[in-house]
Amino acid sequence: MRNISAALVLLCGVLAFGAGCSWFNKNVANHLPEMIPTGPRPANLDNISQGEAAKRINFVVGSQIEMRQLVPGVTSTVTTQDSSNKEGVRIITIERFAPMVYAQLNWKLGQKYETQASKDSRAAYERLPEKNRPAQPPKSVMEMQSVIGSLENISLKDSHRLWPPAYWPPEPVNSDFSSAIWVSQPIYEELTKTHGSTVYYGYLDNALYGAMKMAKPFAEAIQRLQFEVTKIQDKTDPDQTVSETEFADWPLMVNGKNITVQVIKARNWYGEIVILNNQQNPLVLKMTFDPKQAGVSQAVSPDGFLQTLLGYEVTALNGVQ
Repeated sequence: MRNISAALVLLCGVLAFGAGCSWFNKNVANHLPEMIPTGPRPANLDNISQGEAAKRINFVVGSQIEMRQLVPGVTSTVTTQDSSNKEGVRIITIERFAPMVYAQLNWKLGQKYETQASKDSRAAYERLPEKNRPAQPPKSVMEMQSVIGSLENISLKDSHRLWPPAYWPPEPVNSDFSSAIWVSQPIYEELTKTHGSTVYYGYLDNALYGAMKMAKPFAEAIQRLQFEVTKIQDKTDPDQTVSETEFADWPLMVNGKNITVQVIKARNWYGEIVILNNQQNPLVLKMTFDPKQAGVSQAVSPDGFLQTLLGYEVTALNGVQ
């Protein structure tokens, strides 16, 4: 018996490492079960319906959301954006996420600013007597800089208040009074079942303005918006939000692939929101400042400043499982 066992060990060694390697690969290895790495894997969103794709999007620690501010007149930038250009892109990283309960995130926003050396060079050029100036002024030199912040204790359980990303301060803040860029569980249920809910977009919530209120263009535009609201609020509830009775399809880049997901479109007096149709992750994919009353947008912000500031669109999700 000992000799037989030794012979079997020797045979296996020959098969695995010597002359029998080809036979082993063909007749044995091909019958072994497929070895699949353990642990979380990226969401499989191939060859499924839009509704199923929306439901399979699950956030975990480290998942990222990329968003851009809206440009008036541009319907969507999801499929036309240059993904390598991160200027003006807010990158949100999930730190904690308990579906329908709470979330925590950090964010950074990349913007190009002129360097101090460049400013000094142009100032020196302007101080020169005109006859001594070079024909061409020095070119502006820009560099990418990041503004960062974080939101803690985002309330996904019962809040009816959103928090526009434009108002997020560059510091850690407690957001237990709002659902930030998600709608809470009650809002999701109401918009999908009765198609009506109260949603506070937060545009006129001065507790959210932070340093924004120090900027004259912003303060003036918000003052004009407040004036327009006072004219209609006796007859119209500006926060009463109504969803379309049918779901819609929406382009979205997820884990590097362009797919189509199912969304809920809803609007109130202030404008429209587009919500991912996912009960556990009802992310607001797009927010548009577009008062439905004729002439209000032009009266409030004729140059489109407020529309660009308050509107945003989620362009990509990464690390989704």
